[in-house]
Amino acid sequence: MALSQPISDYFDQLIYAIGNYHYNWHPSCELLMVIQGRLTINVEGYQFQLAPHDLILVNANQGHATLAAVPNTVAIRTHIDPRFYQEQGVQLNRGEFRLNSALVPHHPLYSQLRQAIARMDLAANPFEKNSAAFALTGLLYDHFFVPAAHDHLPHQQRSAQFTQLAKEIQLHYQEPLSLGQLADQVGYSKPYFSKSFKQHFGIGFYEYLTRERLQHALSELNTSSAKISTIALANGFTEIKSFNLAFKKHFGITPSTYQAKFSPQLKTVDVRFQQALSAEQAAAAKQELRQLLAPKPREAAVPSCDDCTFKQDGLRYHQLKAELQKLLDDKK
Repeated sequence: MALSQPISDYFDQLIYAIGNYHYNWHPSCELLMVIQGRLTINVEGYQFQLAPHDLILVNANQGHATLAAVPNTVAIRTHIDPRFYQEQGVQLNRGEFRLNSALVPHHPLYSQLRQAIARMDLAANPFEKNSAAFALTGLLYDHFFVPAAHDHLPHQQRSAQFTQLAKEIQLHYQEPLSLGQLADQVGYSKPYFSKSFKQHFGIGFYEYLTRERLQHALSELNTSSAKISTIALANGFTEIKSFNLAFKKHFGITPSTYQAKFSPQLKTVDVRFQQALSAEQAAAAKQELRQLLAPKPREAAVPSCDDCTFKQDGLRYHQLKAELQKLLDDKK
């Protein structure tokens, strides 16, 4: 099936240094691979520790943040626009990707995924890059996509009206915004507006607003010496309790615990977050990617569990276990 745009419009790769938490979410799928160092990644409140060459895929619109566990931690992230799959006749809202080498350390196709990532970045011409992109997306869909019993809400293209609403939220997140207020602004009933908002953004209005506030509050925690309560109120939260609950839900820890783990040494990394690496870092990263493509001695096959229950349900098991632990902690 022909693509409506150049293939490069559906993919975005970036090699960057990891600093303190930077919270974000987007309609693209994000495939992350550690090049050097170690990091903690938080996805929807669940934390995972990643080492060099570890892989994790964050599904569209999942809130996530990374934190360097050691200095000079560098990763490569690949954004994949779901429209690329849709134009091949694949609807990603009918399931989700489950790829996390922190949960499933061995898989016979990890090596091919790493090589496809490296080939995309190092490609000398568009044909090599396109070939690597198709190989990567094919591997992901054939071996790491798990169909759901019911369709998720479709990620429709955002209309100009909802794009403007997103800008309004970004500009006024510190104010007491409400679903009814914005529904009246666009002339919709509250139920219709709520449903339409979720269809366009993949998450509900209040979740979107909370994430926007958390994103700014987290940035301020990284740079300001102000009290946590001051930061919470300055970023739209009505009380410290609601801020603590939202922070723990999304990051798995309280703001005070995060501050205790916060590394002032990474502030210089934060200033250049997702900007160009130094010449030395860039050279080292490229060399590491070339090593992934170098022929290797034949090794004994690692037993895989490609069809086993753990491979298919590892992430769900981990999440259920974490939810149970949270319930037990709340009762203490």
